[in-house]
Amino acid sequence: MRADVFLSTALTSFLVLLPCLPVRAQGAPSPASVELVVETGRPLRIALSERVRVARVGQPITGTLIDPVYAYDRIVVPAGTVVRGHVDALEPESKTLRMQSFAAGDFSPNYRVVIQFDSLTFPDGHMMPLQSRVRSAADHISLRVARGSGASDDGGPARASDRARDAVEQAKQTAAEKARSGLAAIRSPGKRERMKAAVIGHLPYHPQYVAKGTVYDAELVTPLDFGPTTSAPLAPPGSLPAPNAILNARLVTPLDSAHTPRGTPLEAIVTEPVFSQDRQLVLPEGSKLIGEVTFAAAARRFHRSGQLRFLVESVQPPRTGADPLLASLSSVQVPDGAAVDLDEEGGARASDSKKRFIAPALSLLALRASTHREARRIDNDADDSVPRPAGSPGSRGVGGFFGWGLAGALVSQLSRPVGLALATVGVARTVYRGVFARGHEVTFPADTMIQVQLAPASPDRP
Repeated sequence: MRADVFLSTALTSFLVLLPCLPVRAQGAPSPASVELVVETGRPLRIALSERVRVARVGQPITGTLIDPVYAYDRIVVPAGTVVRGHVDALEPESKTLRMQSFAAGDFSPNYRVVIQFDSLTFPDGHMMPLQSRVRSAADHISLRVARGSGASDDGGPARASDRARDAVEQAKQTAAEKARSGLAAIRSPGKRERMKAAVIGHLPYHPQYVAKGTVYDAELVTPLDFGPTTSAPLAPPGSLPAPNAILNARLVTPLDSAHTPRGTPLEAIVTEPVFSQDRQLVLPEGSKLIGEVTFAAAARRFHRSGQLRFLVESVQPPRTGADPLLASLSSVQVPDGAAVDLDEEGGARASDSKKRFIAPALSLLALRASTHREARRIDNDADDSVPRPAGSPGSRGVGGFFGWGLAGALVSQLSRPVGLALATVGVARTVYRGVFARGHEVTFPADTMIQVQLAPASPDRP
């Protein structure tokens, strides 16, 4: 009897206190335990810390990680981590490249330097073994940002649309500055070092160097495991980043204005987690951005450059379905040699510098000086005029340089006919390259780092 009374009293107390217990919002999942793993195939962006003279296989190489590596919702390998490796192989050039080097007056035995990175040394001093494979290298990386739509010029009070546009531009500039700060950490050679390297590179025979600041994309061959942890609080299912937000990602699909037709599907991977204003995780690292190419035009003759445009149309977080999401290209990191301009809608167009006309102009002047004969008067009598030899050593040297590099500048001094022939070759080569050649293509290889900006909120969406 007492047991029945005790159970009845306990049940009554529980039912009375039940409404007072805290209830978790049904839409917000609780934090879960996740494994922090950097998966196989993830590229690490590494910049060489010093200029390296290539000497042998096995030669040690030291670099610095320039982009932090995220796993799910946090940084696991910070930027600035020291990466050590070695020269894995020295592969000879193809016969075609070798003949091109000879035609340019370079007789050095240049090799394709294969580098492998072996370990990470974290800022606190501990090391982690690393197995990687270098996929690409670039002498230097720069950021190209989409142009803004311009400010209001009516002189009146700022309208709501103007304030929204200013907020968008501010977000874009903030994201661009963050990307630039990472690139600025690359210790690139100074002007004196670059000038010295350029002079050495034009010698007919010279040692082979890898420049300081060269950026490598080293793909992981085995994953990096940092163990389990508790994730950040999760946003409700189906949550999306705020309108006009900017996402950091890397392309999985290579794009080329000459070979990627309109309608080609593309995929990119979010490289940095996205949080809401109250620090709930909206998109973890590794979420997929899915879209397609909306416009592509190949480059044409007379330096008419290629064009490319694509849109992101949906996002798929890990282990969930895809949600619609509209975004366009906001900025892209490209090698300095790949000049690209972005318009305000995220369209990319390869650009050409006007400096390309300098070499044709100088080569034409050198050729003219090599063929022009001046009359030298002995006295005031016109019959005593004596023609000077065509071309000075300086003009022949300049013409020979454009025709066959420094080797041509030296060989052109042997005789005037040789100098004239090399100057003619230089004119043909520089005029073709600077005026008649095909323009540049817009090329974004796999693993190109991009930023995409979400579309603004529609009027019927808060």
